[in-house]
Amino acid sequence: MKSRMYDWDFDDPYSDTWVMLQQTWEAISGYLQGELAELQVTWAQADILMILSASKTPLTATQIAAYTFRSPQSVSELIGRMESAGYVKRVRGVGDQRVVKIRMMTKGDELAKRVRQGGFVYGSRLMKSSLSATEVDQLNLLLRKLRDGILREGALKTEPLPDVVDRPRLERRRP
Repeated sequence: MKSRMYDWDFDDPYSDTWVMLQQTWEAISGYLQGELAELQVTWAQADILMILSASKTPLTATQIAAYTFRSPQSVSELIGRMESAGYVKRVRGVGDQRVVKIRMMTKGDELAKRVRQGGFVYGSRLMKSSLSATEVDQLNLLLRKLRDGILREGALKTEPLPDVVDRPRLERRRP
């Protein structure tokens, strides 16, 4: 089926691909924002819920910021709203009272499950209907390479996921 969106032709494959990547993101984002609006959660809050739901222990706001590519101030503001809604709770560290960690509450766990069912199920279904398993592997490799290059060039501070994050809950599974 031919796409109804206009395919730009800049006589430069890099510019054409960049526009295609942006169009794809806009299409995905538009759908998911609709799904998230029904759940009364923002995209940024959904990101935080996903990382906390995969973590075996509470995380600091700084850790969450690094894993979600957001500023610590932005994450702190989001966590404040999420705490008011009953999704998360700030807790002081046992050994060091200066350390504040974010713990997922039952209401947040329930919402994270609904977000996962809505967004991830849609994404998996869309990927399976559009790409072969080999193409998904190739796309994943290329997107990872692009993401890492952008992070290097932009000198953005990132951290690898800590051992407390349950990686299988974040990784895709094939039937």
